[in-house]
Amino acid sequence: MVESARELFQAELITDGFCMVGWLELPPVRARLVDLLNFRDEPVIVLHDIELRKLGSESGKVFKWPMAQIRREAIVLAIPHERRAPPAEGQPRLEHVDKEPHRVSFLLPSFTVVGDLHLAREANIGAASPMRGSGFVPLTDAEAIYLPDPTLVWKVPVMVVNAAKAEAFSPAADLSLP
Repeated sequence: MVESARELFQAELITDGFCMVGWLELPPVRARLVDLLNFRDEPVIVLHDIELRKLGSESGKVFKWPMAQIRREAIVLAIPHERRAPPAEGQPRLEHVDKEPHRVSFLLPSFTVVGDLHLAREANIGAASPMRGSGFVPLTDAEAIYLPDPTLVWKVPVMVVNAAKAEAFSPAADLSLP
């Protein structure tokens, strides 16, 4: 019997109405959650051993599911809950590009998100637009606020935003809404 070359990875997937924390399979080749979301052909993400809760006033009740398929296009935000170990000595490294963080904001139908978008040093933040693509965009030092219930806040080291769901993007850090 051949052993699987995949590893389990805990992640939180957030849709407009639900938050799901569970385990997904990642290939062992330095894949990140954002890579899984952007570069896999499957229309669904499969989570195992899930804790699911409805967002909003009913967010206290937790449901447990053994497995679920989540439509990729329904995912608004994704948060990795485990950091992967750096590549072992002797493993080839991906090409390195010096990047610098830029504080940015996304406005989504149910969320505001502020975080650091990392761009190559020569890139012009004013010309950079994650909105031109329809992929998932990773942010570091990120904060998301659920607009229907602003007491629901996520502050995490890494958050992935579905740019296709965003209504607006700004190279400014303040998304104070009236």
